Amino acid sequence: MNIENEKYSASINFNIKTYEIDAAGHVNNIVYLKWFENLRTKLFKDYFNLKFLLSTNLYPVVISTNINYKKYLKLFDEPAGNINFVSYDHGIIKLKFEIRVNGKIAALGEQRCVLMNLKSGKMSKENLETLEALI
Repeated sequence: MNIENEKYSASINFNIKTYEIDAAGHVNNIVYLKWFENLRTKLFKDYFNLKFLLSTNLYPVVISTNINYKKYLKLFDEPAGNINFVSYDHGIIKLKFEIRVNGKIAALGEQRCVLMNLKSGKMSKENLETLEALI
């Protein structure tokens, strides 16, 4: 089953911490991954009943991340992040991210995830039906 639904989105305003700045004076690349994790968690909490998924031993697991940096961020910038659920096709969840500062794109990203059974460590048809029921 192919589900396309960009109406599922979440946003977070981030505060850059001094320890997130690298030797070059800008936000370290790993911080973007942390922001993506925060956005993905908010999306799943808001729309896909993360508590229920965890109670059934299911969790969205990232299988790939791609980030395109457009503008470096510095200590006093005030970035805002947004995530969109793009599609769910053949067990692959596709998510898109934007990090903006003052309305300008600082980074674009996408992730592909699967629902993983935390006990077996495998993705199964049951997992597909569970997400489809939540959407």
